[in-house]
Amino acid sequence: MLAGRMSDQATSAETPTFAVVGAVNHGKSSVVATLVENDRVRVSPMPGETVEVQRFSLGELIVLHDTPGFQNAREALAELHDAATAVQPLQRFAAFIERHRGEPEFEAECRLFEPVVRGAGIVYVVDAARPLRDIHLAEMELMRLSGAPRLAIINKSGGADDHTAPWKLRLGQHFNAVREFDAHAVTFADRIELLETLAGIEQRWKPRLMQAVQTLRADREQRLNDASSLMANWLAQALPHREEEHSAGEPDAAILARYRDTLAARETAVHAALIRLFSHHHVHAATDAAQLVADGLFSEATWSLLGLDARQLLRAGTAAGAAIGAGTDLLTAGHTLLLGSAVGAAVGAAGALALGKRQPELAVRLPAASLPAPLRGLMRRGLRLPDRLALAGRVRGVGPNPALNFPWILIDRAFGTLACVALRSHARRDTEQLDSARLRGLLARHHMASSDWPADDRRSAEACFDRLRRGRALPTDGDLLQALLRRWMSRLDLPPSDGAAP
Repeated sequence: MLAGRMSDQATSAETPTFAVVGAVNHGKSSVVATLVENDRVRVSPMPGETVEVQRFSLGELIVLHDTPGFQNAREALAELHDAATAVQPLQRFAAFIERHRGEPEFEAECRLFEPVVRGAGIVYVVDAARPLRDIHLAEMELMRLSGAPRLAIINKSGGADDHTAPWKLRLGQHFNAVREFDAHAVTFADRIELLETLAGIEQRWKPRLMQAVQTLRADREQRLNDASSLMANWLAQALPHREEEHSAGEPDAAILARYRDTLAARETAVHAALIRLFSHHHVHAATDAAQLVADGLFSEATWSLLGLDARQLLRAGTAAGAAIGAGTDLLTAGHTLLLGSAVGAAVGAAGALALGKRQPELAVRLPAASLPAPLRGLMRRGLRLPDRLALAGRVRGVGPNPALNFPWILIDRAFGTLACVALRSHARRDTEQLDSARLRGLLARHHMASSDWPADDRRSAEACFDRLRRGRALPTDGDLLQALLRRWMSRLDLPPSDGAAP
């Protein structure tokens, strides 16, 4: 993985290197955190948070120096104005550093000029919510006088005022390129476009930066492939899962609690793995202290808001409801306990919704060898025997979960977690906490909810789910599920339907 990280290793002289400069508290560190995918870059609303030059790299693809804000730009410009006519302008900047090294008055300027003198390009960051002032014109002129490759970023910080137009006009006079960029709501496509812009301002770095673009795209693809594999394996574990009594007379509630707790813990582990894939440290999977998904896996809110809608459950459950009804009639000699075939397929369809929302409950499993051949055949096709049958050899337990909606709820919760971290900027410092309503909204904006799946894909997935529940999965089912999930993940990189950031 190319997770952003501070690097103390030597970087090739050919590695594109940039000093990120600008006024105090205009978002320099946020831009750095976003570009190198490092949410441990120090970002703070307090002015002057960055006081030292910090070096960050994204693998060996690009190096960024996060610098302190300008301190005395006007005075520095007065000393450096003759760089405009110098054959080697950077020599004048180097002389300025030597002349003022250790002086408090120009401490910040000396530090931020150093990487530029060593050959770094310049990324100048301004906040569109703040008005353009004369001091900023002095900063821009200093950057122009350096002769270094220069890109200006107008950071859209979300303030009430928008001064983008005057900033754009002035920046265009001093920089090779100007881009608008919201560091706190940036998408993967935005990051790629910014790197492509950097490739256009310095010819000698263009091959390496375009290589960086291709590497980042391949890395993104690999992360999503890994995410789809995690989710497919999770479904393969969860759907056939069953908890049985540990000792004779164990309370029903204890078995049911163990079933729910085991699945909830495993789901948390899967969500935590998804978070690690995208190198976030301010997003946490469910724990006692802080939950990513505040509603539990088996909570009413989860089951009412996530998964398939009533129409889709009705369609998906028609055949299953009829089959279960017919099997129950045979078992009970006509005394229907679930959905009897005597009431026909219409009643089977009507019962599908209840089956779709059915929560796990205590059930009895009989050793197959103790059953007549016809009953063994019905059980292989999904028949659930009535609870508490007084037959020899019974084993009390909970699971597999018969609810048609169960796998889709697992998918929606995992996709919600994935969308949260795959679309979240590393510049953000808030701790993420989701509930079912927030998950549903996030999935809806990106058309990633299970209820949005095409009918053909949904039928293919449900056939896999059925085989997994019955312990009769085909060798190809894992690959099929992973392919379906991966295809659906592609929507992460499409614009949200309402144009809003997640």
